[in-house]
Amino acid sequence: MHAEALLTRSRNLLIWLLVGMLIESTVSMAETSRTFQRAVVVNTQKYEPDSVHYNKRMDAPVSATEYDYDISIRLNCSIYVGRYLSAIDYLPGAFAADRSVEVSLGKHVMSVRVPGAADIKMGIVRRYSAPGNSCGGSR
Repeated sequence: MHAEALLTRSRNLLIWLLVGMLIESTVSMAETSRTFQRAVVVNTQKYEPDSVHYNKRMDAPVSATEYDYDISIRLNCSIYVGRYLSAIDYLPGAFAADRSVEVSLGKHVMSVRVPGAADIKMGIVRRYSAPGNSCGGSR
């Protein structure tokens, strides 16, 4: 009976190990399957909320992080505005105006490749057509 229990535990451990490896490889494949495109930073502005929101459990207002920025990035004929959140007063130099960056777009998130650092994910807060004649019209 003891040998049978040991065999069952070994089999279960092997199954969990294989499941873990499968999950890790699936996540890894999803990360590497993102396609990055060349884009240009249009401008960077410190994010200032329009109004004060209050926490339901407290009377204190919920404020934005002190170091939040809206980063406008032009990709083809569209400008995407992503919100960069930082816990410290740091904005990567890659977000300077007229800098070329590599961007991967998701449904509500954009990932920006920053040389020498991990990809930065930002929530997309706005999208609009780029002004000018280079995209077939002006708005």
